[in-house]
Amino acid sequence: MTMVSLGDLAQSFLLKSQATRLKRDADRITGALASGRVADVGAALSGDLSRLTADSRARAVTAGYQSAAREAAAQARATQAALDLVGGAAQALVSPLLRASQLNLADQVALAGEEARGRLQTALAALNTASGGRSLFAGQAINRPAVAESGVLLAALRAELAGATTADAAMARLSAWFDAPTGFAAMAYQGGIALEDVAVSATDRVWLGVTAADPALRAVLKGLTAAALIEDPALPLPLDESKTLARLAAEALLTGGERVTDLAARLGISEERIDAAQSRNAADLLTLELAQAEAIRSDPERLAVELEAVQTSLETVFAITARLSRLNLTDFLR
Repeated sequence: MTMVSLGDLAQSFLLKSQATRLKRDADRITGALASGRVADVGAALSGDLSRLTADSRARAVTAGYQSAAREAAAQARATQAALDLVGGAAQALVSPLLRASQLNLADQVALAGEEARGRLQTALAALNTASGGRSLFAGQAINRPAVAESGVLLAALRAELAGATTADAAMARLSAWFDAPTGFAAMAYQGGIALEDVAVSATDRVWLGVTAADPALRAVLKGLTAAALIEDPALPLPLDESKTLARLAAEALLTGGERVTDLAARLGISEERIDAAQSRNAADLLTLELAQAEAIRSDPERLAVELEAVQTSLETVFAITARLSRLNLTDFLR
């Protein structure tokens, strides 16, 4: 019978190789125990990665919807705050205008007109609000202000009202200018068409398409500009007509304020849908994350058994290596 023996160098190399392999196995097992994940995903899933890939893709898509929902929620909140400012400016001016319309005092009319110019600037500033670098009321023209400044707006209206001798005539011209495509839309509105509905989940698209050209906001601006011009030198109306114009402006602001409230309510519905979509997205992300974790979760009991076996084998290799390192001729001949 032929005997095959290993020389000392070959034997030493074999033991070192076994020790290295066993250490590598021990590192793999302890890493899997620490992370709770298998080290070789492909082997754990028998090479079938389709489910894991599908879950990863679904997570990426849902995370994208969640990001869009967060942006939409921030935009809706900022828009609501701006609408509150516009509505507040309209509401605050109604009482001074009605008071001016009832008192036979030119100074009271002048004071109401001065306050109206300040309220107009407040409303225009609110309509030019930007959030996250996006103009809120400019529609798809997100990189520019929605409306012109008050000086430009009032200058255009002074030209439009030239020659008007009664409050009714002045208000009729104002209404026509704000409604005509060649009026407010062409000379004061600087935005674009309304934004498309925003997808905030796989099944939900919400409306955020309010612009400064919305009829509700134009109604408020009409009342504010009418009030700002009740004592303007370009519109030299008699005191009685100025008082009438103050009353008409107050009525326009009341109507416009109600329409802005309706607009805010519609936006509030979108906010509720965004919140609901965010909750569903969060739940879907958690479900997908748990499914992925379960697919690649390590088995601690099996790993503990494997680690014990590796440690035993490693101890055996170390013991043999130590014994061989102490071997001399006398021990070899025994």
